[in-house]
Amino acid sequence: MTSGTGVHQREYYRLKLEYPLCADMTIVLIKGKAMEIGSTKVLVEDLGAGGLRFLSHLKMPANDQLVLQFDSELCAEPITMYGHIVRTTLWEEEFYEYAVRFTMEESQHLEINRLVNRLAIRYRNQKEVRDSRFWKGGRREFLMQQSDLSLQSSPN
Repeated sequence: MTSGTGVHQREYYRLKLEYPLCADMTIVLIKGKAMEIGSTKVLVEDLGAGGLRFLSHLKMPANDQLVLQFDSELCAEPITMYGHIVRTTLWEEEFYEYAVRFTMEESQHLEINRLVNRLAIRYRNQKEVRDSRFWKGGRREFLMQQSDLSLQSSPN
């Protein structure tokens, strides 16, 4: 959705995270066919009830036929989100940044919105958030580590 000025208007509030949220990402559907593939860790940069933005070492296409599952913990509550990639950009030459639009029931959107609002209030009150899977190290180092793990686990 864009406004008359060409500025993108979101349906839901999107919170830029102070520290990226570590999530396990799994490809669950490709062209409607269920997949049983392992998961990899990614860093979620921002989050809202309508979608998220994340960094990964994996190259994937922007495609609504590729459904991803993200599992993490936010405000001491487990959170599972499903969506498809709507935008892919190169990040620091060898890694990728993705924008995801959620494809979930409205009740799941509302639950994510509730957790995002709780986190935003903690940010405003300058309270440290400890009950979530935040990554406080370097993003590049995290992605290089995930890339190395992928190379070690792939067959020769």
